[in-house]
Amino acid sequence: MKKKIQIALLSILLVLLAAVPFGAQKTDYQIGEAEGLLTDGKVKEAFQKAVDRFKDWMYEGIPSGYVTKTDGYYLQTFTDGEDVSAAIYVGPDYATYVLRGPIYEQLETVGGMKKLGTPRSDAYEVNGVWYQNFEKGYVTVPKNGKATFVAGKQVDEKGTVTTDSDSGSSSASTDQTTDGKTDASLSSPSQMISNAVSDVEEGVSRWAPGVLVALLILAAIVILVYWFLKRK
Repeated sequence: MKKKIQIALLSILLVLLAAVPFGAQKTDYQIGEAEGLLTDGKVKEAFQKAVDRFKDWMYEGIPSGYVTKTDGYYLQTFTDGEDVSAAIYVGPDYATYVLRGPIYEQLETVGGMKKLGTPRSDAYEVNGVWYQNFEKGYVTVPKNGKATFVAGKQVDEKGTVTTDSDSGSSSASTDQTTDGKTDASLSSPSQMISNAVSDVEEGVSRWAPGVLVALLILAAIVILVYWFLKRK
């Protein structure tokens, strides 16, 4: 009977050791990390400079996902100290802007950057109202409200309309969903698949540290029990 118990404990220990690589995988994303996507060191440097510029609100400067590339620009997602979603934009000219809060969360409901053009300012808040300038106009989101795109205009740091945008275009879409959330129909199938994969990767990374700790504790208990039985 004693020998059977010892064999069972050893079997459990071997299973735990085999599972350690799963728990030991990388759990943190790195600034400017894109798994081989980035070949230009200046892009990663631009991400780092943006993080340093916004470190007063960006949660420890730690990204929540890998860098993605679309139409010549790069994006990396972050979460700030109050769990507000954000993304850093790096353009072909290495200019950096931050999209965050309800502006970032509702950007696709007003057409996304394909219709708004590239960012011309960071997203900022004035008395509970969010603003951000883009190439073809500006986006504003009132407190607990829905995003609105104003074509052909720009706003200053106080939220006051100042000048026309460079393009002066008024053709950008102002369609919105009824609940202020991103309309899935605005995303391409490939983007939806990419988002799903990212969610899975993020979920695995989030649980991995806890799994590793639990496995190590269980392994220690097994070793102690085995040692105790062997002494008897």
